[in-house]
Amino acid sequence: FPAIKSVLANNDTESKKTIVSEIARMAGEHEFAGGAMDAINTLTHHYALPEDSCGTYQVAFKLLEQFEDDLHIHVHLENNILYPAALKLGN
Repeated sequence: FPAIKSVLANNDTESKKTIVSEIARMAGEHEFAGGAMDAINTLTHHYALPEDSCGTYQVAFKLLEQFEDDLHIHVHLENNILYPAALKLGN
């Protein structure tokens, strides 16, 4: 998070503006990624395996499910902890 490091190092107005714009950009990325994972979740019927699924199929679904879980944690940490703290630096 270079913008946050810059505010901590310089405490200048431009760095503070950059934090706000970067957070807005990343929030859009979170929305896009969440929508993509929702679509995958729906298409896979919540990662339900067909009865005749092979091992590769099973591994792929398991990895997708783990990725979705990790993505939710990542987004939560950024949206609810990192970004609010970074915005306080910008004030």
